[in-house]
Amino acid sequence: MEINVLHGGREERKEHFLNQFKEQGITDYEIWDGLHDKHSIVRTINQSHKQIVEYAMLKGEPMVCIAEDDVLFVHPNSYKYFLENIPQDFDIYLGGIYTGHIELDNSVKSFTGFHLYIVHERFYETFLSTNPDAHIDISLANLGKYIVCNPMVAIQRNGFSSNTGKNENYDFLLTNKSLYKG
Repeated sequence: MEINVLHGGREERKEHFLNQFKEQGITDYEIWDGLHDKHSIVRTINQSHKQIVEYAMLKGEPMVCIAEDDVLFVHPNSYKYFLENIPQDFDIYLGGIYTGHIELDNSVKSFTGFHLYIVHERFYETFLSTNPDAHIDISLANLGKYIVCNPMVAIQRNGFSSNTGKNENYDFLLTNKSLYKG
C-alpha cells in the first residue's frame, strides 16, 4: 500500500521521514505539500489531511494511508506489522494515539494523533465533512469505528510542533500505552 506523506516544508523533517522509510523498507510513497491557511493553523492541518483523502475518494481507492512528516516508527518492523494487522472492519485504523481510551478490542471512541493512519473508503465523506475550524482528530469523536494498532507502531517525533508553535515532548501521553517491540 502506498503511504501518503504530509510534508509541511521543513527540510529537517523530510530528511527524518526519508530515513524512517528507508529503515522500514518503505519504497512506495508520495509526498504531499501541506496546504497553508495564513489565518489558522487548524485550517492548515485540516486542509492538508483532507486533500489526500479527497484525492483517494476521487480516484476510487478502497483506503488511503497517511503519515505526517514527523512520524516516528518505534521498531524496524513497525510498518510491516501495521499493514499485516489491518482490521477487517474499521473506518480509521491508527498506528498510534496520544489520548483516548483503548478498549479490549482496540477500538477508541475519540483520540488525538494523526501521525500514521488509514481511512477506509466508506468513511471518506464523513472525514471530509468535519468542521474546518476544529482539530480534525477531535472533531471525529464518536463518528466512526476507530481501531488502534496495539501495540502501537508509531508515535510523533518530539520537537517543534507546527500545531502549537513550540517544542513539544509528547512522551508523557504514552503512559499505559503499549509500543511495538517486534
